[in-house]
Amino acid sequence: MTRHQDSDMRLGLHTYSLYLHGIGQDWAGFELPWERQLSTFELFELGVSLGLDGFHLDDGVLETLDSPFLEEVGSAAREKALYLEYNMSLDLGGFGIGIQHDLEQGIKTAMHLGADIVKISMDLPRPRPRAGSRFHPKVMPYLEHTLNQLKQAAPLAQSLNIKLALENHCDSFSEEILWVVEHADHPSVGACIDTMNAWHMTEDPMKAIENLAPVAFTNHFRDDRIEFKRDGFHVKGTAVGDGDIDMKTAYHWIRDHSPTNRVNIETEMGFSLDDKDAALRLEIETIKKSIEYCRNILGIGRVMT
Repeated sequence: MTRHQDSDMRLGLHTYSLYLHGIGQDWAGFELPWERQLSTFELFELGVSLGLDGFHLDDGVLETLDSPFLEEVGSAAREKALYLEYNMSLDLGGFGIGIQHDLEQGIKTAMHLGADIVKISMDLPRPRPRAGSRFHPKVMPYLEHTLNQLKQAAPLAQSLNIKLALENHCDSFSEEILWVVEHADHPSVGACIDTMNAWHMTEDPMKAIENLAPVAFTNHFRDDRIEFKRDGFHVKGTAVGDGDIDMKTAYHWIRDHSPTNRVNIETEMGFSLDDKDAALRLEIETIKKSIEYCRNILGIGRVMT
């Protein structure tokens, strides 16, 4: 029996999946104990060898944000027929996440890269308890601030054919993302679905995917597994298809309801850092396994052989 392929869907990689190679955004105080292993241009070569269609670039991937370098990166991607998306954080909580620049600078960075999407996370401080804290009075000023930034930036983004995608990162409920998008009321402002981040907010990830899909310009297609322990549970990263997110349903929501034809794999495995060679090998193997699942099980684009 021949599996139907969604030939119009394209498969990319969120570069955070290669954070052990030094291709990722600074996050949660993590420090890589060895030097970066891939240049941006080597990353593109790897993508081609893996049969990928594009990259969702963390701001930390780029060696510099100087315009001539960004344009060289964009030219290299076009030569290889790779789409590019740009990932940045507003870091409203002051956590030191990523390269700190404002939304207009992020849009101009995307312009020089030839990227057509700027993904934005708020990374706002959140009061406890998190459960039941949707639209908390301490959160609303940050949502309103983000809304104002998006309203101001949207005309520039539209003039450059760039979409702005607000992510349900580890700090926000899907309904809050929808509130910002709906109040921005602009065709260039939408969402980015992260398929597992809702767990951080005690929200059902499948409901968050369903909520955000109709306005999602892009996505982080990520799976995790819940491992129960005597004193609670641990959420562990997996290859796509090996965890407890219903990735088939998640994909169908994205394919059938989102204004995008892209799926961006994201993995974060938490491998031991005691053996660099083993960690780097396992990171690539996880990505390859995720690509195989997306191609051969979900039927995204061309079949892996």
